[in-house]
Amino acid sequence: MMKRQTKGILMKILMEIKKYRAILMSLAMTIVLGVFSCLVFSIWKEYKEAIIDNQKKQMLLTTQSMGDNLKAFIEGYQADINSLYAMEEENYKRTGLKTWDVLEEYVNYHTRYVYDAILEDKNGKLLKSIHGFGVKETYSVTNIDSDMSFRQCKLENGEMYLLIKKNLDDGTSVSILIDNKSYNDTLVSNIRVGTNGYVLLKDSIGTILTHPQKSQWGINVISGREVMFPNADLTSLQQMIDRQNRGETGVAEYYSYWWEDPGVPKVKKISAFCPVYIGEGFLVMSAVIDYNDIYVPVATGFFKLGLVSVGIVAVVLGMVFYIGALWLQKRKDREEIDYLIELNNILEEMHQSEETIAHQQRLQIMGTMTGGIAHEFNNLLTPIMGYAELLMLELEDGSDSYDNAMEIYDASAKAKEIIQQISSLSRKNMETAYKSVDAGKVLRRAAKMVTSVCPPNVKVEEAIYLEEERFLGNETQMNQVILNICVNAIHAIGHREGRIHIKACRVMPYELEQYKQSSVSGEWDSYIRIDISDNGEGMSEEVLKQIFDPFFTTKKNGVGTGLGLSLVEQIIHSHKGHIFAESTAGIGSVFHVFLPVNEHKAQEASQSMESERDGALRLLIIDDNPKVLKLLEKSFSKLKVTIFSCMNFEEARKTLKEQEVDAVISEQYVAGKSGANFCMSLKGAYPRLIRIIMADRVTKEIVEAKQRKIIDEYIDKPVSDSAILKAVKNCIEKP
Repeated sequence: MMKRQTKGILMKILMEIKKYRAILMSLAMTIVLGVFSCLVFSIWKEYKEAIIDNQKKQMLLTTQSMGDNLKAFIEGYQADINSLYAMEEENYKRTGLKTWDVLEEYVNYHTRYVYDAILEDKNGKLLKSIHGFGVKETYSVTNIDSDMSFRQCKLENGEMYLLIKKNLDDGTSVSILIDNKSYNDTLVSNIRVGTNGYVLLKDSIGTILTHPQKSQWGINVISGREVMFPNADLTSLQQMIDRQNRGETGVAEYYSYWWEDPGVPKVKKISAFCPVYIGEGFLVMSAVIDYNDIYVPVATGFFKLGLVSVGIVAVVLGMVFYIGALWLQKRKDREEIDYLIELNNILEEMHQSEETIAHQQRLQIMGTMTGGIAHEFNNLLTPIMGYAELLMLELEDGSDSYDNAMEIYDASAKAKEIIQQISSLSRKNMETAYKSVDAGKVLRRAAKMVTSVCPPNVKVEEAIYLEEERFLGNETQMNQVILNICVNAIHAIGHREGRIHIKACRVMPYELEQYKQSSVSGEWDSYIRIDISDNGEGMSEEVLKQIFDPFFTTKKNGVGTGLGLSLVEQIIHSHKGHIFAESTAGIGSVFHVFLPVNEHKAQEASQSMESERDGALRLLIIDDNPKVLKLLEKSFSKLKVTIFSCMNFEEARKTLKEQEVDAVISEQYVAGKSGANFCMSLKGAYPRLIRIIMADRVTKEIVEAKQRKIIDEYIDKPVSDSAILKAVKNCIEKP
């Protein structure tokens, strides 16, 4: 009944659509053109900004390159003037006279840029000059050091020059005069920036030192032009000059004028600028271009291209709509049937999609819940493990009470492992600390775990030929690998009688080469080979190629997520291992796992508790759980280790100001605030302070914080006094 009503409604809707077909087609064309116009405008905006930004970068690079050349240019003449002074001093020691004949030789040899070299007394009176012109007026002074400065001056002949002046001990001064025009024509004016652009040099207060128009030399960019052009609006220019005078490097768009053009037209310009530091002061190198030199060619070309594109799109759309109208006219009755079939398919797909979304939501909720459960259980396990350890320290070995405390501690340690497995369900805990693990022990435990979850029709066989072989990794993650592969094997066997065979042995690298396409790395001398085979339904070649892809699954919707084998591959690769699969449809599958053997056997520290737990340490522990703090205070008091406990970061900051502390141990999140961020804030203020995070689960944030040295170490919760002291000791012993 429901389906018939739905079909009747759909038929009525279809008939109404036919009545207004022309209107709907026109509306659709309008919408398409509107969307196309928006798309064209967006492309134009991005294209324009990309071209202009690229031009700005090129201008800035040009400016910085010219600034570097200018600095080297000035430093060269600094060295020259110091050499001239040294030569004159040497001549004075030999002859007892200061003739300064070296000046004439220097000028005659450096005629390209050097106009003259002059000697002046302390009052600025000319004592010696090659051309006989002294300094008449100084427009700009930039101090290089206490004795030397870079200047712009006008000589008595009325010409402007750049000077490098050195004050001597006897009150006189010697200067090298650089031909401003020669420098500008040779090294500056040949740099082309657009059609009207140019490069200029200013001092740190805005006085123009070089400019394509000689009339601009020596005037201040703002005050000078206010006098020359009293009606000009210099607000935008002033803002840009203020940035330059502060020594900033950058590119600015601003409004100014072409000062030498008739009528002094107002234009939009782009300026790239950077400071050129010379000793104590700096100059400003700037390149200026007309904004239209970039914008107009880009806009013209894009406009022509846009017209052509619009014409093509209009023709194509017209043809499409015309052909569509003919096609609709011919298909009348068939169209209605196809439309209903299509709607029916859509409804089925929507129903399947809703089931999939609901399943994904359940997974997401489960991941969120497991993260919270892990946090709460860690807070409960910390005092359990801690007090059990305290009882073991106080009780006599071998007594019934000691054995009872040991049972409590072992049970809580196993609970900790279970919590870590639950935490891994959140898909956020792929980063973890590795240790040397007994491979045989791990595989036998995993085999027992698989046996416990197998249905009666599936038997687990094991052939583990390992003795003391170890690998560097995480036992919980390896349990997850074995369990995921075996669960897939159970699903492949189904309700038939079947078996799962787990075999492990030590092999040489050449056995790995038959599965790897490239050569095997010589980094490892041998591998632990784990083969997990089943006699299930097997897989085709097409399915086998995709089994490690995320979200790929052959199970029905709502049964599998397609993440199990992807997670397995990720874990194996993080252990520097390799995983391969072979399968034959109808016969079964086998997974080959290779893990590098860790030749260094696990060496448990044999140091006594007293030597590891140094009473001289002063620790600050931050945790918002008072039970955890109380346990740690009690544990450390027995070890005579000074601790300060805080329940929030504000209290911790106050303690750090009042007390000397060797290490800060903070919970991963305290009152919703990140412990890693708190450690980052301490790094600059307390550079020698050891920073450790107590983590419920090791996240990407924690791993990156350690890599960037924001924190020195992290330890898994639940924590104990020994774990904290061991982490502190490791940080102290790090080179």
